[in-house]
Amino acid sequence: MNAMHSAASRPTPATTINTTNAANVETNPFIGLTYGQSLRLIADRFGEREALVMDGRRWTFHAALAEIDRASARLLAAGFRPGDKLALWMPNRPEFLWYWLGAAQIGMLAVVINTRLKGQEVAYQVAQSDSRAVIVPGDGAFKDFIGDIASFRAELPALEHVIALDPTVHPDVLDWSRPDNTDETENAKDIQSGPLPLAEDPEAPALISYSSGTTGLPKGALIAHSVFRKAWDIGMYTDQTENDRLLLAIPLFGSLAMMNGVLPFWTRGGAIVVMERFTPQAFLDLAAQERCTMTHLLPPMIVALETLPHAEVRSKLATMRTANVVSLDHSIFRLVTDKLGIPGAIIGYGLTESTTVAVRNRWDDPAEARMTSQGHPLPGIELRIVDPETGAICGAGTPGEIQLRGYCIMKGYYNKPEETRQAVDTDGWFHTGDFGVVRDDGRLSFLYRYSDGYKTNGFNISPSDVEAVVRQHPDVVDTAVFGQDDPVAGQVGVACVVLSGAARDSFDEAAFLAFLREHLPSYKVPRHVVPVESLPVTAGTGKVQKFQLRKMVEHLLPVRNLASRATA
Repeated sequence: MNAMHSAASRPTPATTINTTNAANVETNPFIGLTYGQSLRLIADRFGEREALVMDGRRWTFHAALAEIDRASARLLAAGFRPGDKLALWMPNRPEFLWYWLGAAQIGMLAVVINTRLKGQEVAYQVAQSDSRAVIVPGDGAFKDFIGDIASFRAELPALEHVIALDPTVHPDVLDWSRPDNTDETENAKDIQSGPLPLAEDPEAPALISYSSGTTGLPKGALIAHSVFRKAWDIGMYTDQTENDRLLLAIPLFGSLAMMNGVLPFWTRGGAIVVMERFTPQAFLDLAAQERCTMTHLLPPMIVALETLPHAEVRSKLATMRTANVVSLDHSIFRLVTDKLGIPGAIIGYGLTESTTVAVRNRWDDPAEARMTSQGHPLPGIELRIVDPETGAICGAGTPGEIQLRGYCIMKGYYNKPEETRQAVDTDGWFHTGDFGVVRDDGRLSFLYRYSDGYKTNGFNISPSDVEAVVRQHPDVVDTAVFGQDDPVAGQVGVACVVLSGAARDSFDEAAFLAFLREHLPSYKVPRHVVPVESLPVTAGTGKVQKFQLRKMVEHLLPVRNLASRATA
């Protein structure tokens, strides 16, 4: 089985087959602007319009900028300087936005950390990013953030401060729960009385966002100030205006919420309505109350909403025009359009390393196109499909690795030069490790993650193809498929299945495989079907961690070698 070439060593094709169509592209006012310049442009344009709604409180764009500037001033007064790393480990709350944007606009780097991570996972990201401080909730949060940090703080000599946003009884913690209870505050007032020293280089990194870690230890992508430029272009595909309102019920720490949620709406003057956590009834009530027009939906949210009374769902989502659907499952897409009644459901293609969505359909494109493809590249982004074995460009209809190039590609992985070299070649092409195909209509269709795909007896297998059929079995709640090394076939498929309660005690692998043979070509039928209680997923984003799944079930799989085959 041939290995995929590294980005540095792979031959570089001379041309691309698909680049951005410049027709009908709006003039982007955020090109070349930094965080601070962008935030001031937004406040100048939309000052007294509503920017943020959360927990019954409301902020205009002028008020939001004032909060962001206060956060910048406080950080400066506490001794932080450009280039310092500030970790943000907190659930959805306004301060997440104030300190993310406040740190970035003065040249610091915000390091966003998933609130569902466990102690050693958090310790790794804080240490790997060289964070000088971490900001957390105080006492009374849904978990003991400060206590968790205390358990591993001795392992983090570079971590100088733990800052609590709420009162706390923990020692050795800076209490920033009030604007008048620290020595730094008076200095902060002095700094704020004059202009803040805003970052001036739009190409400098301002954010470290860690990958989901589906294949190993997460890597911190260095994201520059160009996120506002990208945000403006994202809004073009959904015809966003200052009258649009985003209902955000996913974690703010995720790239989807930050770079594909908050910023696209703020660059267009739209408001963000943030929920602390998703519950289906509260989501419906808030959507109706705030007359929200757009939202982001994960599959569990969609399924939960679909169980509520149909008439109530349709009524309370009546103003909802578009939804970013984080799923490639056609049945999930149809639930959004047919059951929830949201006409402009869309999916896109992007990664943390490309500052989220790089390829997108319009919200009013034909439904079939929106369901079966990810669309066209955004302005300023080039796309090509490359044969992973030869480095040759693939023509329309021929699958290969998706590669992207443009202003929005990360500056590299923080403190990981070898991983950066492997991901971004010397011509600036980011090698995504994803397989896709450009259709005859020019749209990209994502196929599967290269590292997830496997080859059986010379046939390339897309796990998503097999998973779609496995899910058709009436006893299956969820599934994930991966390849297991085999000395004869190269690799064979292993399907892990989460079964409904009644089927768990009576599972028959032979009968299950017989079902799959009726619906799949013989080379796609997995060698093994393994029941599991649940699938290991990344915290927050819910992506299946197949490397963890392999570890979970490897002891259940028979070892097959050439010697055993010879004597069989």
